[in-house]
Amino acid sequence: MTVAAIALVLFALRLAGPAAPAAPVGFTLGVEGQTNLRVTLSGPAADLAPGPFRGSIALNGSASEMLVAGTVAHAGGRWMLPVSMRFADVPADWADRFRPDGFTYRLRSAGAGAPREWTGTRSWKDVELEGSREALAEFLVLDDVSLTDVSLLSSEATAQLTVRNPFAFSLKIAATEYVLFADGREIGSGRAQGMILHASQKNLLRLPIDVDHGALLGAAGGALVSGGDVPVQLKGRLVVRLKGGDVALPIALSGNLSDAS
Repeated sequence: MTVAAIALVLFALRLAGPAAPAAPVGFTLGVEGQTNLRVTLSGPAADLAPGPFRGSIALNGSASEMLVAGTVAHAGGRWMLPVSMRFADVPADWADRFRPDGFTYRLRSAGAGAPREWTGTRSWKDVELEGSREALAEFLVLDDVSLTDVSLLSSEATAQLTVRNPFAFSLKIAATEYVLFADGREIGSGRAQGMILHASQKNLLRLPIDVDHGALLGAAGGALVSGGDVPVQLKGRLVVRLKGGDVALPIALSGNLSDAS
């Protein structure tokens, strides 16, 4: 066989063989109101041409897929595909397969042209977040904090939170830990367990707080004596329990403490 023939055979085998794997897909997440998640997928411009895209994506080996439809654009040497996904359409199986260290993905194209597929693994630290804290305020609100029992040495209070669960499946809260501040000083703390965030609705949570009466008087004694409300901050974390591991969501809310005793 001549050198030319060998080269021709090798060239044919290369064309017939599997395509080179695509570069890892980048993920950017944001929130659109109370119902939608904004996801921007991206990769090297050479991997995907500009124009309409329609396909599907699955995470962590799940057989359940979500529709991916949008328009691919090129900028800075990368392709970018922004899509809007409804929280209510996220499969419960994805939540069951959650892993705290990261996730695997399978992105498929459909429609005109030869099907394409991107697969890989990403760490959660590689996922970019966009948007402001105001967007998260759509899902977690401190309604009020009320003193329910007052004595010479200590007091008790209750914080009322409204938590919106936008998913079509319920979520279990393993634990909620929190500290109450007034005028920058810690005046109380508390912990609650075993609550459920019911699917596709707002949930009312009442959190008990043990208040240090002396610290409260030192931070806001004047306002209490006059019967006015005291500006407070509630900080801590809400731990959601999933089959694959716990997810800790930060709490940093402002409100007013009133005397309901």
